[in-house]
Amino acid sequence: MVIETEPSDPMDIHFFLRDKEHNYLKPVETVHEQIGGEWNGYDRPGYENSDTEPELTMLPNGSIKLYLPAPPIGSERTNQTLTIAYRNGTFIVAGFAYDSQDYLKENVASACDYNVLTGKGTSSKQQPDGSTKHKTVSAEGRIVAFKDWNSGGAFTACQE
Repeated sequence: MVIETEPSDPMDIHFFLRDKEHNYLKPVETVHEQIGGEWNGYDRPGYENSDTEPELTMLPNGSIKLYLPAPPIGSERTNQTLTIAYRNGTFIVAGFAYDSQDYLKENVASACDYNVLTGKGTSSKQQPDGSTKHKTVSAEGRIVAFKDWNSGGAFTACQE
């Protein structure tokens, strides 16, 4: 569950797991101020719809996909997607993806899909002539708790 905050403030996420013995959702972890974005202003009069509302999706393998749309600031927008998995009692970032585009410049776009655990992935970057250059991402795999996540290392791995 993502907890709403004031506009432009980072949000908290609360993780719950099913307690099979007692048949209820048990709180297991809270990660503070890790999610950027804004809600649609459901309870704020006059606050128009936000296009930066985070999205949570359960994946068939039990992982969580967290989509973080780019804030509408400037011409360059970078959307991010994290795949969060529960391993050994901790929520970790298993995957990172992004797509980026500059809406005021032609042929300025890039994307990456990176498995944080294995260090493998693919990236692409649009070239000045409009073609797209694809490459394989290869970095050292690592285990990063979601509460300690910083996308800087993933961006670096994708752009090397």
